[in-house]
Amino acid sequence: MWKVKRWEAWDFVWVLLIGLLLSGCQQSLASAPAAIVMAVTEVPVLNTATSAALIASASPTPTNTPHHTQATTPQPQTSHLTPTSKPTRTPEPPTFTSIRDTQIAGSAVANSVPFVLANKESTGIWQFDEQLFIHPIALDVHKQTAFMLDAGRVLAFDLTAPSIPHVLLPLGDDVESVTVLEPLDLDVMPDGLLVLDRAGDVYFYDWIATSWQLDRFDRPSGESSGHYSVAVAGEGNGRYLLETNYQYVRLYGDDVRNRLWPIIESRAVDIAVSDDDVFVLSQSLHDQTGILAQYRDTAYVSTFRPAVEIVQPRQVVVGKTAVYILDTAGKRLLTLDRSTGTLQTITQTPPQTSAFTIDPTTGNLLFAGGDRLYFFNQPDQQAQISGGPVIFAPLSHNPIIADSLTNFSLPIMGTKLTQRDFQMPGAPRHYRLGVHQGLDFYWRPGTAVYAIAPGKVIRATHNYEPITRNQVEQLRTENQELTYTSEAALDIYRGRQVWIEHDNGIITRYIHLSAIDPSIEVGSRITQGQKLGEVGNSGSPSSLTSRFDDSHLHFEIWVGDFYLGQFLRPIETRNWIEQLFVIGN
Repeated sequence: MWKVKRWEAWDFVWVLLIGLLLSGCQQSLASAPAAIVMAVTEVPVLNTATSAALIASASPTPTNTPHHTQATTPQPQTSHLTPTSKPTRTPEPPTFTSIRDTQIAGSAVANSVPFVLANKESTGIWQFDEQLFIHPIALDVHKQTAFMLDAGRVLAFDLTAPSIPHVLLPLGDDVESVTVLEPLDLDVMPDGLLVLDRAGDVYFYDWIATSWQLDRFDRPSGESSGHYSVAVAGEGNGRYLLETNYQYVRLYGDDVRNRLWPIIESRAVDIAVSDDDVFVLSQSLHDQTGILAQYRDTAYVSTFRPAVEIVQPRQVVVGKTAVYILDTAGKRLLTLDRSTGTLQTITQTPPQTSAFTIDPTTGNLLFAGGDRLYFFNQPDQQAQISGGPVIFAPLSHNPIIADSLTNFSLPIMGTKLTQRDFQMPGAPRHYRLGVHQGLDFYWRPGTAVYAIAPGKVIRATHNYEPITRNQVEQLRTENQELTYTSEAALDIYRGRQVWIEHDNGIITRYIHLSAIDPSIEVGSRITQGQKLGEVGNSGSPSSLTSRFDDSHLHFEIWVGDFYLGQFLRPIETRNWIEQLFVIGN
């Protein structure tokens, strides 16, 4: 039978025309001998917790953000309405095309190492439904189950036979009364699965108990209000956290010596641990050059020196004899000798690869891209898999959407992107137990703020009333009780603000303003570069004591119900925003 996901407008027209024809022949629809039932394929949707959390983006849905309701499969109103359908063809086995990248192949020639192209002759593929997973940022395997992180969900895949994954940890779930905000990284251990939240917490899934535990609660300010862990790894009883703002590795765990040591000054990307070896992948502060460093017993290992140029690093995985680096924004895999860092092989990864791991059962590489799992050295792995927790909404971490966001100007003349990852989207905000949804431009009060692109004003809070000390205390209490920042609280913290809806459907928000230009009214059209207001600190707790302290523009970009930077690695967020403004910091 012909399978469709939903009824389109032309389906109903078709049905009506056929009904009229049949009635004109004085033939009952119910007894029409030539009629074939049109079956509507049931599309499993996200479970309640996952669906609600995806719309809420780790807190209730912003009341002033355009909503994207989850699509549902409509059912025919009458079962006897049976239009004729064309016969279906037997489904073709999934395939993909790998076009040799001359730059990647050339880098192998330049380094005198073999070049490997992961194509359909060498690589199997499991093809899933569109938008089942969009841009995975972490992947690992325990026994015969793969665990993937995408759209803030931990998905579990049975590798013994092609099947749909199940959501092991959804957004908005509770782990020991702590609300899951946005998982950022994961790592398999012998006794369980570690998951790092952007807020700083670490969750642990116990293989035997088959339940989640709170391994580390890190949302309150504690010893530092500015720490930002971006990756997690486990070895033995130890857990390793990679911090990017102050640039260090933290080791903690039961029956281990808790330690902390500095890393090379750079932007932290990923961490991998095996036995006593700790490998830290990072990116230069000045460009997109990658750095891989080895540490043993907190000391830098100077004999490990990769000579190959690493560009746009994404992930590091350590095996028994080799270390693997995913770079070139996921397009290239470098294989290095584990002891010396000597380059051994350069592999061009399958299309849209964004994460990878080593399957310990087979010893082969497993790649993940949009709606696909790729099995390297297993070309016979071929499967087309329907169903599963598909996401019916545009998502800000979809590379297709990111590529369409171009030709924007900066909101402040003469400014640059911040050098601090803590001031970028997705960083934790420990003082309010939440996550930062935009990027900050620190300028003196009164500095002009401009529209980055033409559009329509959908919000302008001219009548903003300054935050009070009593409100700040009430919000602090509420945050502690909820373990996160509610949307209502976030809107108070934003202060005086302007929202612009642009022609491509995205929304930009200009926040903490000290003033809004009188010409800016809801419904009015604005041009690129038009003045919207002035920099300030409205809504910030610092505004209670001074109009100068913490003065900055907080700037957000939203795609539907999701901010740009959500569900991305921090290093990807920076690269995408540089591309958006055509900036090479």
